[in-house]
Amino acid sequence: MIDPAMCRPGRLDKLLYVDLPTADERAEIIRTVIRKVRLAPDSRVAEEVDLLVREKCDGYSGADLAAVVREAGVCALTRTLGTLNENTPETEVAVYIDTRDFFQALEKVGPSVNATQRSKYLRLKNKFAGLPVGRASTDTD
Repeated sequence: MIDPAMCRPGRLDKLLYVDLPTADERAEIIRTVIRKVRLAPDSRVAEEVDLLVREKCDGYSGADLAAVVREAGVCALTRTLGTLNENTPETEVAVYIDTRDFFQALEKVGPSVNATQRSKYLRLKNKFAGLPVGRASTDTD
């Protein structure tokens, strides 16, 4: 994944392994990202999204969570535009992201790093840290 020539002195002096965020870290990331969007006036939306991300977004990176928020915005826009008619004044149209939009977004946006890739990155981290690098054992019994 990294050409050994890039790891010679003077090229990449520091190798830094950044694991995927934990449930608490995902919740902190999502709280930061949703500050920039208009949530439904219901005060529970932020709490419900926090819980949703903790429970259903294992393996999601910060970029994946930002994509979920963007997709939730698209879902909210689509839902809102579907309720408009020609008699609706433009000044009364407001798009708010609701919990259901986040559920829909999670159906479309998945984690960008799968379990196989994650274990490969972990082995690479262990290799560069000087730790034993073992392959996943298979049970034959």
